[in-house]
Amino acid sequence: MPRFFIPPDQIRGNRFVLNGPEAHHALNVLRKKIGDTIDLFDGKDLSYQGLIELISPDRIEGSLTVTLGGCRMSIHTTLYQALIKGPKWDWLLEKACEIGVGRIVPVVTARSVVKVSASGAGEKMTRWRRIAVEASKQCGRSEIMEVAGPVIFATAVSHLPAGSLSLIPWEKETNKSIRQACQDIHGDAVAIFVGPEGGWEPQEVELAKRRGVIPVRLGPTLLRSETAGLVAATLVLSELGIYS
Repeated sequence: MPRFFIPPDQIRGNRFVLNGPEAHHALNVLRKKIGDTIDLFDGKDLSYQGLIELISPDRIEGSLTVTLGGCRMSIHTTLYQALIKGPKWDWLLEKACEIGVGRIVPVVTARSVVKVSASGAGEKMTRWRRIAVEASKQCGRSEIMEVAGPVIFATAVSHLPAGSLSLIPWEKETNKSIRQACQDIHGDAVAIFVGPEGGWEPQEVELAKRRGVIPVRLGPTLLRSETAGLVAATLVLSELGIYS
């Protein structure tokens, strides 16, 4: 059944107001009407069932009849993913949300082909966040995967939370696996750095290591950037019990 995102400030007690594109879709595409039940989630930690009581163009009002526990990940994974070309990036955002990534940070690296100008960043961010909302609706998450603004690689590795487990898959790392690295986790946060189509510059890996990031291997084959990000995140979440 379709789910609709409702910001927490649109819920007061047991009353809700759904407006804008979400209400438009419910009313004009799905033909919701007074007396119908509607499934909602607040993008943070709760899901609801509501009863539609009032409607007007692009606005639905009603009462919450059921409050449900949300589908949240006990491990917060941040994927620092090098920017890749448009359709692949959009696909990556959708799939990362589905597997349980908590936050994606687009990273500009030495070999990045895709650059985001300051003038174009706002429009891209709006689309990226819309993709995250739609993916969250589809896969049943109550929290919406955060999509941060693009950052330079050196800046990203310089601002990692103290004590978090940080990994950087690298094709030249032949010893340490993600399984071995995950044995060193002491909290509930993991950062994963994934390079662009052309791979990491050795100097970038050295900088990451100086900042406490651990190089790891992914497997015997060389993966595309978008595949590597999803594989790495899935392996981390699996090792830390999300998929057990």
